[in-house]
Amino acid sequence: MFPSWRRAEIVGLCLMAILGVLLLASALRQASPAPPAAVYFAPGSPARVALTFETFWSSEGLDELLAILRKEGVRATFFLTGAWLKRYPRAARAILEQGHEIGNHTMNHANLLYLSEEEMRREIDGFIEAAQEILEYRPVLFRPPQGLYNGLVLEHAWRRRCRTVLWSVESYDYISRDAAEVVERIAGRLHGGAIILFRSGSPLARQALPQVLELLRRRGYSAVTVSELLEEAGL
Repeated sequence: MFPSWRRAEIVGLCLMAILGVLLLASALRQASPAPPAAVYFAPGSPARVALTFETFWSSEGLDELLAILRKEGVRATFFLTGAWLKRYPRAARAILEQGHEIGNHTMNHANLLYLSEEEMRREIDGFIEAAQEILEYRPVLFRPPQGLYNGLVLEHAWRRRCRTVLWSVESYDYISRDAAEVVERIAGRLHGGAIILFRSGSPLARQALPQVLELLRRRGYSAVTVSELLEEAGL
């Protein structure tokens, strides 16, 4: 048997080793770069804006919307839910085939702030898995439902190589009286580097879109995808 002083020495060394491992792990966590802040617009992009469409209701009207964008030669960003993607895979492929990009809008459009950390992860990861399985596509953008997020959501999306993107111009196409009101609202808030929010399931979005595109041209803006906007701004 070891003498008592020797046992105490061994125990002390073990405790020091454990403490060292814990301190190293803590230092590594602190050294990990923090996720970038969520993007609401792209500063330094005075001549460009990004049109974004959230798609989580049905596929109704999507063909018409895509036809307008195709006719105008405009590419946009569509934030889909995984549930929508699984229900309308052909529609999702049509979005990609036309040159638009697809972003992660969670699996079920759940309010992430009301979920446990594990449930939140499943919402984000579930869409990524569905997009890879159905479309062989890896999203690089993420938009939390209703624009609600916290530090955990931001960090997890970033760990999944998705930049969190919101918007600076809300069309309110789901509660407006008519298309003219949608256009007027956007006209009053439009700015260089803007990220504009529409909903593809809204009839007013489709009715207003040609007028919005004409508005952009008159003011000297070109519409690009969110990724193109961020790249130009160095974000």
